[in-house]
This record gives sequence, C-alpha cells and structure tokens, in this order.
Amino acid sequence: MSSLTEIIIFYKYTRIADPAAFVTWQRNTCEELGLLGRILIAAEGINGTLEGSVEVIAEYEARMHARPEFAGLWFKSSPGTGEAFKKLVVKLRSEIVATGLLKDQDIDPNVITGKHIDAAELKQWIANGEDFEIIDMRNDYEYAVGHFAGSKNSTMGNFRDLPTIAAKFEGLKKKKVLTVCTYGVRCEKASGFLKQEGFEDVYQLNGGIGTYMKQFPGEDFLGSLYVFDGRMTEQFTTKYMVIGECTSCSSKTERFGNCAWNDCHKQLLICFNCAKHSKGIWCTDDCMVGAASGVPVR
Repeated sequence: MSSLTEIIIFYKYTRIADPAAFVTWQRNTCEELGLLGRILIAAEGINGTLEGSVEVIAEYEARMHARPEFAGLWFKSSPGTGEAFKKLVVKLRSEIVATGLLKDQDIDPNVITGKHIDAAELKQWIANGEDFEIIDMRNDYEYAVGHFAGSKNSTMGNFRDLPTIAAKFEGLKKKKVLTVCTYGVRCEKASGFLKQEGFEDVYQLNGGIGTYMKQFPGEDFLGSLYVFDGRMTEQFTTKYMVIGECTSCSSKTERFGNCAWNDCHKQLLICFNCAKHSKGIWCTDDCMVGAASGVPVR
C-alpha cells in the first residue's frame, strides 16, 4: 500500500431517511478502512473531511458512490500530511452546517440557492471586468488569512451569524452578487438565504475557493486558504504573499492561536514572537474586560 495520503472534503444536501443508522454505517466504514477525520450527518445530508492513504480513500469513495443517494457525490481532494486529524468523529446533527436560522427561515438548497458558476466562469468575470460583488461567507478569521481581492468580508464570527448578513449588505440587493466559501457547503444555504431576503441576482462559486485556487493558483486570491484540520491553511503555489496580520503586533503571519478569555477562545492570528505572551491577547476589548473580571460582557 502506498505511503501517500490524501485529504477529501465533501458534502451533499440530500434527504437521509434514517440519519442515526447512517451515522453507524459511516463510523463502521471509516473505522474498517482506518480513516480519520470529521463527518456531520443530518436528515438534510452529509458534510465531511477525511484523511487516509490514496488506496483507502478510493475505496471509501467507491462505497459512497455505490449508495444511490450519493451516486454523484463530488469529492474535492488535496495532498495529505498524515497528521491532519488525530481521530475519527462522526456526529448526528440537526444541520450539516449550523446556520443560526429559525425553523421558518431554514433553507433547502434543493429548492432555493444561488446560481452555480464554476471557477473558469468566475475567472472570465474577473478578466472581463464584470460588475459584481463577492461576499465571503466564511468566518472573519478565515478571511483574515486569505480572500479574493476586493471581496466583502461578512465579518461573521461563525456561520451561526448568517441571519445578520442580509442587513449588512442591504445596498447590494439589486447588484450581481457572488457568494464564496471554502469548498462550497456554506454557500448552498448562504446564497439561498440572500435570495430569500430579496437579493435579486445571486450566484455561488461551485466547489468553493479551494477549487478555484487549484485551477488558478496564485491568481486573484490573496494569502492562504484556511482549512478546518491540522494543516490550518492550504496553499496551492509557493508564489503567494502572506497577508495575515498578528492581532498583537501586526506583523505578517499565518500562525493561529486563541483568544485568552476562556469563555471565548476564538481563533486569532498570533505570530510566533507574540505566542509567548498569548495569555494576554484577546480578540476584543470585551474579552479583555471579561478575562479581568471573570464576568462575560457580551
């Protein structure tokens, strides 16, 4: 068996009749194959990231494609490190990405979502000087380490802040808007939410930022792509500029740490030089006050 490892990222919004039984199937399959990673399952579908040998990943993909509801599942792959995950986590959830939307606001991407455009079409939009706005639907700390040039920062602390997005971008309701996220799963609901809120011309980048960067490495996207595994960031070329800035000293960095307030622990960019005093670095003044008083102020 090859020593090469591979990381796959995948999702699909599809009705799962018995989510609990599917959790068991996923866990048993991954344990049998020796895969590590994180999979979230809900009645609405699956969202996962796994790492394993190239051969084992191929076997997992084949088993998934053999299931009728996942016959067309798109696996986005990247070279593995062998250390991206320490364990396997398979969880049953109410949503495969928590949105913070109320039940009557919830989005079914199979019913309402933005028009999908692929990486080549976005490249053409940019090259032709099309009049459109990119709204980055990732968390603010993800945006801080890398983003499309000229894109709008959603400023979300996490995706549960999605209900606040429409009001922030009210002025774009009549413009052509493109939502982007890491590999696509958040945009399925984010773009649908914008449409539900009256945005007239909404698109989403099919396959997400990672797919674009693989096709056009070092072009149009500044910095690195944040990923939710042990790598922390993913690069697609050695010719890129670090744009992340240390929260404490503003030096360029891609190293992540955590807010020193125990009730927060939000991810922050903290350079190696500042890491030694990171217990005194907070994401906001509110957290600094909370850490000093022991009482949350938010």
